Amino acid sequence: MTNKKKIGFSIIAGIMLIVLCSSCVTSTRVHINSDVEGAEVYIDGQKIGTTPTEIALSNAVWEDPDVVLKKDGYKDLHTNVNKEVKAVNLVSGLVLFWPSLLWVYGPKANQNYIMIPE
Repeated sequence: MTNKKKIGFSIIAGIMLIVLCSSCVTSTRVHINSDVEGAEVYIDGQKIGTTPTEIALSNAVWEDPDVVLKKDGYKDLHTNVNKEVKAVNLVSGLVLFWPSLLWVYGPKANQNYIMIPE
């Protein structure tokens, strides 16, 4: 193999390796639960179900969804999701492909809320 072919092969292999290894996890499957079963869950004003429920939420650092839980006999709970650093995206962003850092801070997989009676 000539030097030009080796260099070309190395470049193509390097690009393929970066593309394959740099895929970041852009969302997290989030389980939403409360101490009151059957509370209605709204995220950013849209009803997604009743507790316990599950939804995929973005790991994007700029995302901060508003969460509201409602149940007759209880005060409406207005809150946000608890977030955490996503290690896979952090390592990928620091080592391989910096855009992965845009999805490095997302919701924790389990969200548990306590509602207050009226």
